[in-house]
Amino acid sequence: MTLYQKFKKLRIDFSAIEFEQTGNEDKYFCTPIGARLIGRAGVDGIHYCFVRGQGEMVFAVNPSNEVGKNVFPIANTFEELLRLLLSCGSMAAIEQAHSWDEEQFEEFVAENPPTSAQLTVFDVLREKLGITPMEEPFTYLRQLQDRYDYGMLHFPKEYYEYLDAQAYD
Repeated sequence: MTLYQKFKKLRIDFSAIEFEQTGNEDKYFCTPIGARLIGRAGVDGIHYCFVRGQGEMVFAVNPSNEVGKNVFPIANTFEELLRLLLSCGSMAAIEQAHSWDEEQFEEFVAENPPTSAQLTVFDVLREKLGITPMEEPFTYLRQLQDRYDYGMLHFPKEYYEYLDAQAYD
């Protein structure tokens, strides 16, 4: 059983950590082809997925972002995603880090401490899955995103049509 499968079986409030369970019916125009949805933020269509051919890498998809910047990796593995979550206190910090510098990231994390419901979930992650917080989460995210070859992702036809239309606006 994978760590993700063990995670899904936990009796936790997934919405407390902004990782509501979802199915593949929640895809958007910018969801990569071959994506298997594993969670959603619950706002703005933001969702998380594995993508066929990308190993265990976890991606965030945000339909509200500027077209062409809708999808980005957030962890090499699901375990690293959970470690990031313990370090950052929320999926929002992880999902938004791509658009911030380190100071903005640290400020967001400091100004948005985990709620008691989130802390309860974090305790379960530590106890049941043996997860520990990641050191230097911003550096990890920035290096992952800067090194990733975005040309490896492919999208539905409507994404490319929308991208082309934006080029002429």
